[in-house]
Amino acid sequence: MIRHDTPSLMLLWSLLALSQAASAAPDTELTPIEVTASPIPSVAPLEGQDYSASRVDADGLAVFGGPAQANPYRALDLMPSVNLTGVDAYGLSVDQNAMRVRGIAASTYSNLAVTVNGTPSSVSAGRGGVGNLFDMENLESVTLWRGAQPADVGLGMGNLAGSLDLAIKGPTEEAGARLRTSVGGDGFHKLFGRIDTGTFNGGSSLFVSGSTSESDKWRGEGGQSRDTFNAGFAQTFGERGSLEIYAAHNRFHRDEYRPLTYAQSRDLDRYADLDYNADLTGVATTDADYYAYNSQHFDETNLLARFSWALTDDIQIRFSPYWLSNEGERRVGKTDKVMVIDIDQEQYGATAELVAELADQTLTLGYWTQRLSSMPPPMSQKVYAIDKQGGLVFSKWGILADMGDRAYESPYLQLSGERGRWRYGIGLRYLSFRIPGITSYDGSGLPNMSHDSALSMNPAVVAALSTDAVTLDEWLPTLSSRFELTPALDLKGAYGRSVGNPWMGPLYSVYMKNRKAFQKAGIPLQQLWDDLALETSDTIELGLEWRHGSLVLTPTLYYSDLSDKQVTAYDPAVGVSYLQSGVDAKAYGAELEASWGLDRHWTLIGSLSWNRNRLDDDIRAGSAAVLETSGNQVPDAPEWLAKLGAEFRYGNWNLTPIARYVGRRYGDALNQESVDDYATVDLNAVYRLGKVAGMQSLEIGMSVVNLFDADYISTIDVGQDDARPESIDYYPGAPRTLALSLSANF
Repeated sequence: MIRHDTPSLMLLWSLLALSQAASAAPDTELTPIEVTASPIPSVAPLEGQDYSASRVDADGLAVFGGPAQANPYRALDLMPSVNLTGVDAYGLSVDQNAMRVRGIAASTYSNLAVTVNGTPSSVSAGRGGVGNLFDMENLESVTLWRGAQPADVGLGMGNLAGSLDLAIKGPTEEAGARLRTSVGGDGFHKLFGRIDTGTFNGGSSLFVSGSTSESDKWRGEGGQSRDTFNAGFAQTFGERGSLEIYAAHNRFHRDEYRPLTYAQSRDLDRYADLDYNADLTGVATTDADYYAYNSQHFDETNLLARFSWALTDDIQIRFSPYWLSNEGERRVGKTDKVMVIDIDQEQYGATAELVAELADQTLTLGYWTQRLSSMPPPMSQKVYAIDKQGGLVFSKWGILADMGDRAYESPYLQLSGERGRWRYGIGLRYLSFRIPGITSYDGSGLPNMSHDSALSMNPAVVAALSTDAVTLDEWLPTLSSRFELTPALDLKGAYGRSVGNPWMGPLYSVYMKNRKAFQKAGIPLQQLWDDLALETSDTIELGLEWRHGSLVLTPTLYYSDLSDKQVTAYDPAVGVSYLQSGVDAKAYGAELEASWGLDRHWTLIGSLSWNRNRLDDDIRAGSAAVLETSGNQVPDAPEWLAKLGAEFRYGNWNLTPIARYVGRRYGDALNQESVDDYATVDLNAVYRLGKVAGMQSLEIGMSVVNLFDADYISTIDVGQDDARPESIDYYPGAPRTLALSLSANF
């Protein structure tokens, strides 16, 4: 049963009442749409940026974001070197939607910096929270930087794979309202509504919105639901100052999809519909695979603000505080038991910037500070046995711990300017990252209670599983340059260093399970904590931008030198394999981003990518075994990616077919578990009417995902890049799925 509370329904019913009142007008006026020039492509390189960065505008989000308009990552699919996979057609299964950029896993917990209006937010701590907090109907654009990045972006737990910024569509100057409803296969439905007050009191404006969405899983029992409330307030202070405040509350429930083994993934005719069990049997080893025992639900709240003040005509200060909280639980069935992980996470911080215009140069001086309390490792993990009726019976505390805040301090500066035909940028950021100490407790004999209640009973501290804090730091220089060779051809280049956050959860778990072996070898947990290191990548890029009429080609070559990658390696002193830093890797390749407005009706958007990402070293896998990984492609990283979208506009019609090719991948670091290449086609169509029955506009949309019903493996869940054969989870892609939508603006 899907848990489906709807805190925003009162708002939605109010919006529906508003729409019915507006529809009382008897006259219907159809306004034809005429386009007289080649339209601007909805996915394109970021204007004025010399790094490898691409932006999707609001029109592109409406198309490429999918029928649910809930997962902004889906809109990145046409960008070069972005391999986005997912287990459902709507993108509601948040953390089972994997993404790699230039072959690097793009997890917000370690390698992808996600910001909202430039403020860090939406950190996903492993397999629990955070969902996507803002409806895509409320976004103006999304921007992704790949590889080298300027110093004033990439503020997050790591930016090794890149940086993603979501720009919110702020309150409008004119009053209005929007309603959007959509329905589709597998019981999908979504209702979204937004009201804008317009400007009032001489400089204030406000919007509120709410949505509710739900779908069944396309295979197996269960489903996903999501209820979201968004609001934004803007205030101007004369001509010098402005304030924006945004709030989001999100509630989601998700029943997980069951992964396939490699052998099962090779026979999709037989196993494509395999999933968790729909019913309880009373047999513990079977009921661990019951669908409701493999699920999660979370409540999340986010507040962020941006204050700007012009000290002079050339100097401006900006201050952007933010706060994020999420609370929920994740259930994981394992063997004959169920693990229940309680997660309570809080994130807060601020950025402060001074921006000065100096002749033909712009100088940005900034400081970012953040505190984050989150797993992994989990602070509360309980073990439940399964009784003969299939019910859960509390067995013991698996983990009872307490941990301080992860602390980030990062000053930065960015200088950019122009000299004739030459444009340049130089930046430097210093990052200090404090990994907090962990205090573990003996939960033996404690009853089933909350984490805080358990700690209030003063359980004994387990010193062997406790550590002190460790601080890691890194300098992150960046440099970019662009030179206009001819009016139609620019040469550009960039260099930058980025970082990835080390994983601590698996390290803690292995030590906990093998504590005696580590202690016998004289290795305390603190030593493993001290050996943690930030993974770094030094990237060099060289590219061109060629313009011929409405045809724009942007080819890029890149090379990245990665250091201190974490891999699971065997330690002969302990006789155990565990995560260790120190392995090097190389990533290099070529990208082509293109757009072409053939005429006033047709625009082509596409990209072609060749990516090589390989480990430089073999890995010791056992006392007499070596994992021969040197020179191999890392798991789940296709060498070839090709995407093409065609936007056709004629009168009131907009038709967008999207074709995507993903080359062969490997599930394991030995490159033994090969996954076939595949191609899919999606189709989107919109019919736009002008003023209808008092409405400003009305749109009817249709979306078909996987138009030709291709069978393929979409997501490969490898964990680390050193994944061993027979340890990888495979997920089939969703079948052909049809959805219809109706949007009205007032």
